[in-house]
Amino acid sequence: MAIRVLPSQIIEMLASRRHRLRHFLWHAVRSAWNNPQLTDEVKAFIRDKGWGPPNDRVPLDAKRKLILDNHSGEDFLYMHRQMIKEVSELLDQLEEQSLTFWRSIPKPGGHPDFALPPAWSYDDPSESAATNAAMTARLQRVKSDAYFRDTIVTWEAFYTNPANLAQLSLGALGNLLEMTIHNNLHMRWASVPIGYMPSPNFDDTRDIDPKWDATSYDYLGDTNSSHVNPIFWYLHGWVDSRIDRWAAANRVSEIACIGTWTGKLEEGWTHGAPEALTASVRREAMGGHAHGHAGHEQDGEDIREMEAIVRKLGSCKVIRNFYDVLRDPK
Repeated sequence: MAIRVLPSQIIEMLASRRHRLRHFLWHAVRSAWNNPQLTDEVKAFIRDKGWGPPNDRVPLDAKRKLILDNHSGEDFLYMHRQMIKEVSELLDQLEEQSLTFWRSIPKPGGHPDFALPPAWSYDDPSESAATNAAMTARLQRVKSDAYFRDTIVTWEAFYTNPANLAQLSLGALGNLLEMTIHNNLHMRWASVPIGYMPSPNFDDTRDIDPKWDATSYDYLGDTNSSHVNPIFWYLHGWVDSRIDRWAAANRVSEIACIGTWTGKLEEGWTHGAPEALTASVRREAMGGHAHGHAGHEQDGEDIREMEAIVRKLGSCKVIRNFYDVLRDPK
């Protein structure tokens, strides 16, 4: 069984500037929201554009300690479930094979289609030699057989055990999953990128180069690109299945999330439906026609607003990514 490669129409949709920015911003805003470096002025700008987290609901406090009781973990699980739902619906329209997921985390030396890409050496000119060396060493550790045996197996067992799941709220489960096994699996299966998209921690006049919209840029360590990579869907399918295991362990027949934030909601759309794209972008991805010039103008305005938010976040130097787990000395 080879790794499932999505149809070109869907890959191009996922790699579009609009879709990349939505995924990137959703992660960036909630990660940065309680960072003391994020100014009140920038927060007000983000809220004005419709991208403020509801009730300031985010997973980390000002000291970057995990919050487990504010439903932000539900946002993490819900948003990615909507991404899976969206792609699944488009596959149905194309009469293509459904998404396939990991039932368990692939073992070292297991299925050849999920062999680990090798580690590489960091050489970021914006970082010190010591930081680059430390990140290289930690990447090697995350990709090692020992890390699988000593850490990933322990996490997987914990998140699979009904007795443990019965002790957690859905929000606590989501935040724990995101900040432990999820982030580290992104880096464990990351391949050396085709160059790094420069960190958007820059002044507020610089744009993201269009070359990073190419479908070939699918680096798992960057929220701007990870969802273009086929491994993303295997990994997030495994994460998504934790929701149903949690429901079974807690004898919940119908999950009613409080945390349903997927970013700025499109006009006329409701929770519970895929919200990552406007109808015009979805139709174009499927080879149809957009809903006219006004639709294109609205899509363009949304992109410009998201780019402006990225620049504002960057000016405060608060943007983090999956590869930042490598800065954690633990």
